[in-house]
Amino acid sequence: MKTTSKEEIKALFPELDLVNNKELVDKACAIWKEAFEAGIWDDIMKPQFATLAPNVSLVNHTRTIIRNSVNMAENVKEAYGYKVDMDVLIISIVLHDVCKIVENDPGEVEGTCVKNNMGKTYQHGFMSGYYAQKYDFPEEIVATVIAHAGASKVIPRTIEGLILYYNDVADADIHFLISGAKLILDTRK
Repeated sequence: MKTTSKEEIKALFPELDLVNNKELVDKACAIWKEAFEAGIWDDIMKPQFATLAPNVSLVNHTRTIIRNSVNMAENVKEAYGYKVDMDVLIISIVLHDVCKIVENDPGEVEGTCVKNNMGKTYQHGFMSGYYAQKYDFPEEIVATVIAHAGASKVIPRTIEGLILYYNDVADADIHFLISGAKLILDTRK
């Protein structure tokens, strides 16, 4: 049986060390472990970020958003004196796309994925929100995770939610541009 550990998950996302509430870190790692063991991927590095962006691992997408978001949060705090809850921000980012491990299956070509029945049935982000609720995360984290998805009827209404949303869209559109897919920004027309 395939498995992963809390230590392996923490190693994938070293910025979890910036989170003060270690219980949140433990629960976020437990969610990644549960999702990985429930999915059909055979290696934690193989789940892909998107069906339209081949060879972009979910882990690398998530890590890039964490790093960009931490930088943005630090800039916002320094330049404007705004408060940013780094625990909420980092944990929400770690969890925002964990659903893709169970929403998508490996494609026929290495480095690709296809939506499975769950991915076709549930709105993207639903399962991430479900996991966050199941593991009793604070409401602000659950709401931030749910609001990250463009298809969500919930709009981010916190600094942490906006930082996640815009960094996620920017990273996604870079990959879509490179792969020749329609940009998220194109949907604004």
